[in-house]
Amino acid sequence: MSDGTNLQAFQTMLAACVGLGAQYQPTSALIDLSAMQAAYASAHGLVDDFTSALIPWKLKVNAREAKFLGSGKLATRVQAFVASSDASKQDLEDMKGFVRLIHGGRAHRLTIDDPNTPEDESKHISVSQRGYSDVVEHWERIITLCQNLGGNYKPNEVELQIPTLQTMVAGMAEANQEVITAAVPSDNGRIAKNDALYNNPDSLFERLKKVKEYFKAIFGAGSPEYRQISGLAIKKP
Repeated sequence: MSDGTNLQAFQTMLAACVGLGAQYQPTSALIDLSAMQAAYASAHGLVDDFTSALIPWKLKVNAREAKFLGSGKLATRVQAFVASSDASKQDLEDMKGFVRLIHGGRAHRLTIDDPNTPEDESKHISVSQRGYSDVVEHWERIITLCQNLGGNYKPNEVELQIPTLQTMVAGMAEANQEVITAAVPSDNGRIAKNDALYNNPDSLFERLKKVKEYFKAIFGAGSPEYRQISGLAIKKP
């Protein structure tokens, strides 16, 4: 269930409380009408803030994807060039090992979090993040090996030359760091809105539960007033 749907459920409950007029007079400050209206407005604002913070992160993720795209195929070409050179068998085996690591550990495209749901679809970010960092590290080892090969690694093709590879890897590392940096505001925003909606003792989730109990107490479980809100629910992530 999305944050928006949960907010709508709470708003529907608020309308039912307002509709009772003077009949709505709970003793708990948590479900005081004014307090709940303020809590709803605050939670709604936090959801909007989180969505806004998520956009820069998405753009950085897309930019990183573009930087890493095709790096695996290029690694295979570097390996093929080494195989075609007079490099030793051991050097070639080392190169093959690094290239296998790039193909085996290459990070897959991240699942982007949907800001309309309380769940964090990008929860595996730390694992995927290590994957991207690992690819950079493996490429750095490939470049070091190419440098150590000396005259056995002197391709005429610009895209295979060491300066070109160094520029590419530097761009990959920078793009990866930008994703890490951009994730901080969105992560903080997710925590704040989830606390307001679901986790805090005074969250919308807790307030809705109490209002339903209050309606049951003053009108009865079989009353139309209680049935009006009994089906409303805020689903925690």
